[in-house]
Amino acid sequence: MTVSPRTQFINFRASFQFKLFLIFTLLTALMAVLFGSAYIVTEIREQSIYAGNRCQLIAAHLADTVRLPLFAENRTMLMQIAQDTARTPDFHSLTVRTNDGRVLAEVRKPISRSPSELLSRTVEVRSTPLGASPESAIIGSKEPVGALIGSVRLDLDTTELKARTQRLIMMACATAFLFWLSVSSLCYLALRQVTRSFNALMRGLESMQSGNYAVRIAPVSNDEPGRAAGAISLLAASLQEREEENRRLQQQLVDAMRLEVQKEKQQIMAKLIQTNRMTSLGLLASSMAHEINTPNGAIKLAGQQVAKTWKSALPILERVAEEEGDFVLGGAVFSLVRGEVTKATEVIARCSERIEKVVQDMRVYNIGGHSDAKGRVDLNQVVVDALTIIRAHGRHGNIVIQTEPYPELPAVAGNRYQLEQVVINLILNSIQAIPESRNGLITIVSGYDRQHGEVSLVVRDDGKGIRPDIMSRLMEPFFSTRMESGGSGLGLYISNFIVTEHRGRLVVESEPDKGTTATISIPAAGDAGTPGPDAPPAPEA
Repeated sequence: MTVSPRTQFINFRASFQFKLFLIFTLLTALMAVLFGSAYIVTEIREQSIYAGNRCQLIAAHLADTVRLPLFAENRTMLMQIAQDTARTPDFHSLTVRTNDGRVLAEVRKPISRSPSELLSRTVEVRSTPLGASPESAIIGSKEPVGALIGSVRLDLDTTELKARTQRLIMMACATAFLFWLSVSSLCYLALRQVTRSFNALMRGLESMQSGNYAVRIAPVSNDEPGRAAGAISLLAASLQEREEENRRLQQQLVDAMRLEVQKEKQQIMAKLIQTNRMTSLGLLASSMAHEINTPNGAIKLAGQQVAKTWKSALPILERVAEEEGDFVLGGAVFSLVRGEVTKATEVIARCSERIEKVVQDMRVYNIGGHSDAKGRVDLNQVVVDALTIIRAHGRHGNIVIQTEPYPELPAVAGNRYQLEQVVINLILNSIQAIPESRNGLITIVSGYDRQHGEVSLVVRDDGKGIRPDIMSRLMEPFFSTRMESGGSGLGLYISNFIVTEHRGRLVVESEPDKGTTATISIPAAGDAGTPGPDAPPAPEA
């Protein structure tokens, strides 16, 4: 798009470069005026002093020359001296007078000048002997010796002096103007070079301000604006990626709201569930294979080798014991060591398998089950598995987690891993509600309501509680009171969605400074898991 010269000038006037250029131009003009004025005033004063001294010197010289002719009143010689003096270029008039005022000799140029254009000096002629100092004649100091015999008046024409002064002023003004013009041009070129990176940075920022994050600012130089341009380009790339991601997520949510199809909503929620799961356990699950499985595999292999070796060596050692009697092996008698070593190899195998099972469960949790993978789930076992993950994550700190499982708790129909995620979210919320400066207690109680056929799970803490004004917003997506500390605002929203998908309900009750109680109620999975009539009553939630 072509920009008109007027628009270009308006943009230039509003730019930082113009302000700097204006400052430098005004400073340069002020300096040129000051120095030019000082030079002109000095030269004019010097020219005036020089002309006055010259006129004084000529008049003093004439006074010394005409002393004898004036004393003798020799008009012819006085006129000759006056005519010789009249050959001076700026001569105007010369008058020689006697002591009583009579004019003995007078010479004037035919062109008259006004008194303002004449430089006049009058020198007295005395009967002073020859030999007066030239310095006295120049500065006009008086050395009166002898009687006064007359005077000499010399008038010099200052027209040429004024012409030289005018030429000097014009030359000084022209020099000052050329100096100002040259310095201003050099300043403009220098500022244009200096502000090139800054202008590129501003153009990029203006494009970003209009919402165009695809622009990239190419660094013009390696100065501060150039490095800032590189940093802003990286920021623009990050903002562009985030904007695209936000646009994509917003489009997905808009499509889900527009279609109002349950299947589409379930797919979106499955993505959010997987995102929440990966946020909580992604780092732990990724490092588990190397940090635990690798040494556990070595332990398991070594245990198997030890068990196999011990099994092969045991008959030989038993024959030796029968033939030669009991002997010492590993610091203890063989009859005692035999059973201990066998148990030790079995313990190694069991512990290795247990570690492998924990890691496998963690990986399965990280991968997650599909929402349609329904089965019979024991909530007591879900609590045990969730606490295993919490303790492995090291999130409980100085908090005591106490469980009160209901005996022979009926199973519920659902997805084990999704329910496990709900329990983990509730426990993590309770942990985060307890200040780090004090100890805390979290109680997890399971129960069964025989009348309504529901299995309940209660997570209770003694934390700081929830204010009444935000209780109504707990289930809103992306609402969190811990956004500044990394909260996503999806924990309770996803948990409520999962419990609702299992045909249950999630109720949160809280009072400030008195703790929070979260209750999950899910229908039991038929009569197969229902406890008998002699089963103990369910604890109160």
